[in-house]
Amino acid sequence: MAALGPDWTQLGFWALVTGGTPLVLLAVPYLKHRISDRTFHLMLGLSAGILGGLATVDILPEAFETAAAIPNLWSHSVPLGLATGFFLMFVVERHVIRPKGGIHSHVENGKPIQSFGTLAASALLVHGTIDGFVIPLGFAVSNVVGTVIVLAVALHQIPDSFAALMVGLASGASRKRTLTYVLVTALDTPLGILLGILFLGAGTVWLPVGLGFSAGTFLFVSAADIIPELQHRSRSFLVTASILIGFGIVFGLSFIPEA
Repeated sequence: MAALGPDWTQLGFWALVTGGTPLVLLAVPYLKHRISDRTFHLMLGLSAGILGGLATVDILPEAFETAAAIPNLWSHSVPLGLATGFFLMFVVERHVIRPKGGIHSHVENGKPIQSFGTLAASALLVHGTIDGFVIPLGFAVSNVVGTVIVLAVALHQIPDSFAALMVGLASGASRKRTLTYVLVTALDTPLGILLGILFLGAGTVWLPVGLGFSAGTFLFVSAADIIPELQHRSRSFLVTASILIGFGIVFGLSFIPEA
């Protein structure tokens, strides 16, 4: 397992990557006319496979291994963290984001989903902050796991920021407010990274819980959020293959020895 002390240069760089990815949308305000739903489905499928693989292949085994090395740690610490992450995402998705549309449901029958304004932007802020929170915990497992988590989060940031863009466009909000929505989805992940660093600073005893929490959020987003939506919207073989490829990437990287 990597040292708990954060490499500020490394994490600062990845904060710029995950925070900068959504800013592409600021330069392409009409991206919805240029990227097909099929492309988004393939991107989301790859993201689902990566997130599911990270949770099952890397994070959970490391969480249980770390918990076993801590004397007198409650035996249910990892399952508690897992359940907390899973059900927190469930509450956010079901009761904050889903009432009038989902994070990734950018169109319905060829028409933009109706706006739910500041509420949607706030929900996306929570979602992105949680994504960022797990990045330092991933690097606490290994540099390989941390890097893959960053890439998965960056990939996931694009649909989230696209949703924020659609909130503004569909509601007829001013250009300034629409850009603010996108900026929120750019800043939330770096904020989450900072919170993750502070969490790790609380001590090793909390690491198994945090890793379990990370796995829970990834499992929910992958299995309960993205995959069901892809089943509803696109049943193509390529989408199925993209999910399996995403998982296979993580599985293959798990065999790379840590330097």
